[in-house]
Amino acid sequence: MSLINLTEADLYPTEKFGPSLEGTLLYKVRDQAHFPGAYMTTNERLFMNVDMNGEPYTRVFAYTDIVRAFVEDDVLFIAFPEGMGKIAMVDIVSGSADEFAEYVNEKSGK
Repeated sequence: MSLINLTEADLYPTEKFGPSLEGTLLYKVRDQAHFPGAYMTTNERLFMNVDMNGEPYTRVFAYTDIVRAFVEDDVLFIAFPEGMGKIAMVDIVSGSADEFAEYVNEKSGK
């Protein structure tokens, strides 16, 4: 099951697709910290899709909600304001982490 599943119908009329990534998100929820996930960008928003043990979870972020995105040792990090912290993506199977981080930082004004 691909988690990169946005279609034109999901977008606002003014939106265009940007880069996407698919890999493993590292974020602690109860006793689990590894989840298959994807980030999909448009020129207006960032979508995060996560497979939480067979249950789909989608969260949408405005670029103003993102502190910055960066790649360190083949790991993509997206830093959010205090309270949410950073979310890491490892084992990227689709997309370029460097291209993705550059796009997100450009859109978020970093």
